Amino acid sequence: MNTIPYGKTSKQLVLVLSFILYAFLTTAHGQESWRTDFDETCARTTDAMSLSNNELKVLIAKCDQLQTIIEKQEETVRKVFLKRLQMCKNLYVYVLESKSASEKTPK
Repeated sequence: MNTIPYGKTSKQLVLVLSFILYAFLTTAHGQESWRTDFDETCARTTDAMSLSNNELKVLIAKCDQLQTIIEKQEETVRKVFLKRLQMCKNLYVYVLESKSASEKTPK
């Protein structure tokens, strides 16, 4: 009977396949992670006027962080999400500037 013993070659194959699977899952999780951050960050646009100045500044900083991550994505994803992110950021900046200007004007 011709059998292949479970030896060094089989262990190496299992190790290599495990590494490939780990790399794939890590990449998939990393991609999912920025999408989750994107969704959470841009979800606050509906209540932007009720956010404090500090909350707006944090959201603007998150937009800047996400921009660097999205710029590294595949072209189609990059174009779509950079445009959407820029719209979110522009709204937060506008609201922050508007609130700051209204706080400076005497009543």
